[in-house]
Amino acid sequence: MKNETIIRAMEESDLEHVLSLRNIDSNSVVSKTFYKKEVLINYLRRNPKVSSVACTLEGNMIGFLLCGHDGMLGFIYNITVHNEYGMRQISKMMVNRSLSELKKVGINKGFVFTKNSTFDLEEFWNSIGWTVIPDKTSK
Repeated sequence: MKNETIIRAMEESDLEHVLSLRNIDSNSVVSKTFYKKEVLINYLRRNPKVSSVACTLEGNMIGFLLCGHDGMLGFIYNITVHNEYGMRQISKMMVNRSLSELKKVGINKGFVFTKNSTFDLEEFWNSIGWTVIPDKTSK
């Protein structure tokens, strides 16, 4: 059923699916060169349990959120969800899961890097209590 989704920590074994999903419409600002399996393995090892994936009950990956921290601030670099599965709802569930994991390691503030998306990002982030600060340098 499309509306039943499992949100869990991203694991190294998920990376092939993450790499195949990265090309769908997302709000990533991360360079495509970042999305190499070796780089992502290192990122997950440095930031265990913080990034999230969304899967159907059958185990099909339908979205992912790339998240980490530097010891002081958290960062969300990418949220990708197949449009047919309700991007806003699943994105919110992944954000909540990842933020919860950041709090467990003492990270209470952070940044989200986004670009234009298929839904209103400012409205989305404001709806979960974040403040959007526009990038004055981009056109």
